[in-house]
Amino acid sequence: MIVEHPNVPRTPYPFADTDAARMLRGRLDGQKAAGVSLRTLAKRMRYSPAVLSHMANGRVGVPLDRATEIARVLELDERDFLAAVVAQRAPEARELLAGDRTSNYGLVAELAMMAGGSLSELSEEQRTVMREVAADPRPARRWLSVAELPAVALIREVRPGFREHGLSSSDMNWISSMTEIDP
Repeated sequence: MIVEHPNVPRTPYPFADTDAARMLRGRLDGQKAAGVSLRTLAKRMRYSPAVLSHMANGRVGVPLDRATEIARVLELDERDFLAAVVAQRAPEARELLAGDRTSNYGLVAELAMMAGGSLSELSEEQRTVMREVAADPRPARRWLSVAELPAVALIREVRPGFREHGLSSSDMNWISSMTEIDP
């Protein structure tokens, strides 16, 4: 039987489009790339490789009572994975968790998926930028667009102290004078 959810497209497997299956698939793919076989991982979890593959592909759901153990073996964030498995097994739980203003599950799960694993695996530079964005009530005014990056990279190259100290008043005056030139 295919389980349908209004926000999830229909697939041949009932759990294929769930965060839990995506997280599991992503970690298994990463382990495979690192030279660890599905058979080895399945053995560590006391599963057959076929069952583990079925969970990753969404053919069967991840057992709730084994979610934290699977997360530990695969080095996934236990809390994020458990929340994804709860949402997989009870789709209405996603709305309940997302509706709770004290819960960050939705954002955390989304960021973990984008990162391809646990948020604890982010580089220190990524964490620093995320902290700065979270701390600023208007982060868009500080965030550079892709089109702006070359100009800022050039300024950083010619003025190495720019990131820490900004531009001198003479540099600012020079840039201002450049805007007065007719194109």
